[in-house]
Amino acid sequence: VQSLPIMLLLLCNRSVVPRGIRRILRTAATSTPLRWNHTGPGASETLLEKNIRNIGILAHIDGGKTTTTERMLFYAGKTNVLGEVHHGNTVTDFLVQERERGITICSAAVSFDWRDHRVNLLDTPGHIDFTMEVEQSLAAVDGTVVILDGSAGVEAQTVTVWSQADRHRLPRLVFVNKMDKESADFDGCLEELEKKLGVVPVPLQMPVIKEGKLAGVVDVLSGAQVVWDKQNHGRTYKVVPLVDQQLMEAQDKLYQIIDVLSGMDDGLAQAIIESDSMDN
Repeated sequence: VQSLPIMLLLLCNRSVVPRGIRRILRTAATSTPLRWNHTGPGASETLLEKNIRNIGILAHIDGGKTTTTERMLFYAGKTNVLGEVHHGNTVTDFLVQERERGITICSAAVSFDWRDHRVNLLDTPGHIDFTMEVEQSLAAVDGTVVILDGSAGVEAQTVTVWSQADRHRLPRLVFVNKMDKESADFDGCLEELEKKLGVVPVPLQMPVIKEGKLAGVVDVLSGAQVVWDKQNHGRTYKVVPLVDQQLMEAQDKLYQIIDVLSGMDDGLAQAIIESDSMDN
């Protein structure tokens, strides 16, 4: 099943997020210019340290880490062909054993530019036998993206890698993958995140399901629906304004985000109290 892009969620956990957010955003970092020797567009540009993101990809085996990484490289213009695990032509699964077995054995690093940021990405193994590879990788990243199979939810190794990220005090985004599967259950994934991992998931996007199929996503922050062009593997998309029930649901989710964040930021909470509103 092709892994279609869907859903990023902000996981708010008082014990790990505040420090981690500061690290991944580098808001307190100096604006020291770094010179990167690389080829391609922008090769001579100076990159600021605050615009660098070091991110690890974590998941249970077959969650879609490598496939998602391939999509990132493709959409960023780093590759011209979408690599597939079952074809043995992915960038990060480069070992013969990895391509023969269709699994990631060693962590692999890739780098690409997205808008004015440099993303250094670590694709890590999902098999329990290679847990130490994940542990070593987490020492080098500022944050992680934890991928869930939309039809399987939180699995055994998901719990393991989540605990590892906890020990390293890393912030996390959760990416609910494979939402094109008939058995995918977005709300069920949210419930399992709460029950099995003890976190408060705040959806930044919601799936749009039409006639039992994934038709796009609602971006909660912008209040718009995003629909991809299937003719070019989703490289282009259109933004459609929300109406009626979709708009109300998106506004409700946005208020949930603000409510959770205000519980972690006294300044934001005070601003809401003083304005007597969560709007704007």
